[in-house]
Amino acid sequence: MKEIILVTSFGSTVDSARENQIFPVVDAIRKANPSHEVRLAFTSRIVIKRLKDRNIIFQNEIEAMEAIVEEGYERIIVQPTHLVGGAEFDKLRKNIMAFKGQGSVQEIVFGRPLLYFMGQEEEVPDDYQILIDRFIKALQVPVTEDLLLVGHGGFNVGNASYAALQLKLQYEGLRNTSIATLENFPTPEDILERWEREGHEPKKVHLHPLLLVCGDHALNDLFGEEEDSLLSELTKAGYEVVQYEKGLGEYAEIQDIYVEHLADAMRGLYQRRL
Repeated sequence: MKEIILVTSFGSTVDSARENQIFPVVDAIRKANPSHEVRLAFTSRIVIKRLKDRNIIFQNEIEAMEAIVEEGYERIIVQPTHLVGGAEFDKLRKNIMAFKGQGSVQEIVFGRPLLYFMGQEEEVPDDYQILIDRFIKALQVPVTEDLLLVGHGGFNVGNASYAALQLKLQYEGLRNTSIATLENFPTPEDILERWEREGHEPKKVHLHPLLLVCGDHALNDLFGEEEDSLLSELTKAGYEVVQYEKGLGEYAEIQDIYVEHLADAMRGLYQRRL
């Protein structure tokens, strides 16, 4: 059966973000699957248009699938680089699954986002625990200091994944790690209010994006010089801040998790649960 791997990403107009945070994930997948053609598509039409204005061309997922169908592929393995499930993942899956049965396409399988399963049944993994063990603990933040991980968030059910990760961290005893989002509850301001209410005064705050790609917008919101950036607010509150201006895609540990999720999909695992 003629197979191909399609990796999807929201994309970024920031050259360094693509080079350091998106392409390394694709390269890791390509290295792990040398016998397969591996392609990348962006899902943000705005990002694609802005890049096209600079003569940098990327296909969206529909254009990529049209080309794949035209080239006679029979089995398509899709690995999104979403952080969590939810509306964006569901929309992507719907757009791509519409191509099943077209041309020679017999089967389309999906790898899952970074955080999806919670190990709620023996036959499914605990993606949250895997992230905690391989990435969060590996940051080695001292117990006298706090780690503040800030994701994007959104106004759909996927936002609950951040609360689930926080609860998992509490069960793990990592009470010096807090999860916040830029677009929904809990915001970084919610975390600061909780610290003040509880009289919590960490010696240092390690500020790290919980984003695969950390573009200009996120960097400005978190680390900008403006008075309303999170860095400025933490500094005004009297905290010493350790800055991690890195997207998750830069870490080999994260790249490896996406490679494993793709491998599960290639074996046909968990497809009825996505």
